[in-house]
Amino acid sequence: MNITERPGISLERLQSTVEDAVNGLKVFNILKTSIEMGIFDILNRDTTCRQISEKLEIEPVLTYYLLEILVKLGLVEKVGENYKNTSVSGTYLNSESNYKRINCILSMEEPLNLWNNLKHTLKGKTAKKDENFFQFIIQVMAEDALCGELQDTVELVASYGEFKNAKTLLDLAGGHGMYSIAFGQLNPDLQCYVFDFPDVLGETRKFIEKYDSSVQTIPGNFYTDDFGGSYDVIFSSYNPGGKNPKIAEKVYNSLNQGGLFVTKQYFPEADSNSLEDLLDNMEWNFTNFEKSNKAKERFTFKDDLTFEEYLLFLEDLGFSIVGIHRIDHFNTSFGNKAQDKMIIAKKVS
Repeated sequence: MNITERPGISLERLQSTVEDAVNGLKVFNILKTSIEMGIFDILNRDTTCRQISEKLEIEPVLTYYLLEILVKLGLVEKVGENYKNTSVSGTYLNSESNYKRINCILSMEEPLNLWNNLKHTLKGKTAKKDENFFQFIIQVMAEDALCGELQDTVELVASYGEFKNAKTLLDLAGGHGMYSIAFGQLNPDLQCYVFDFPDVLGETRKFIEKYDSSVQTIPGNFYTDDFGGSYDVIFSSYNPGGKNPKIAEKVYNSLNQGGLFVTKQYFPEADSNSLEDLLDNMEWNFTNFEKSNKAKERFTFKDDLTFEEYLLFLEDLGFSIVGIHRIDHFNTSFGNKAQDKMIIAKKVS
């Protein structure tokens, strides 16, 4: 090798990729640690670097750089010697805010740990029990929903005459129950029921109590149990059986004639092969569930139908498709906004 010769290709693109990745990890840890240490709670009021350093017992010079980085990120503003939350961090990162996204952000640490130990992760899957997973994820999904998606969803559903006249609604695998609570607020004559795993419903009842709602709960497993009853509306948001034909049949059998089936699901696009898609699909296969029959593509499960297949299946069952709406909110847990769709179908035969 003649060491005076230059490589035949520039290092710039590779180095940029590495630096972007490393800086992204640094920023995430800045944000996560700031949340865990309560910095965004402290910064509800004007506070100096020295005051934060003393209160949290961290090195003054590191406190300074931490705060300056938060300023650069647009999460903190500085006036003179004082630091204070911007409106963004006051709304979404303060633990007392109704719209906090703290669990959404902290939930990203677990999969990052699997990425950080990728050599080990590649050798086998880590099994999780469905009930334990969903007990945690419903907290994340509740935060996600309240930041715009829930409001848009319930307003859209409420615009249909069938909803306005409905007396009963089943929230299938409803988790946190926030959609049922909101539907009940929009239609006081509507009795809503949340169907989910018994352990999950313990968390659901906490939300019901918090919002002083009349929503009731029904324990069960939607893969193995019938839904019972006869409902005017059945609502499903991102549940693992949302594209399964057997679950759709159960919905049809439990829905009154002229009733609405509203299902909001992740449907992969045929050409979804971006770097983000590949990374998300890989991460989806890091873990396994004991009961949910995961397929190899993110947020898909065994026997799932494609979007087009699902629409045809609903029509064959006796539904008329009365609305298809794309979801315009990024959802931390369930995919990109351009690939989440809400189908509204009416039972007509």
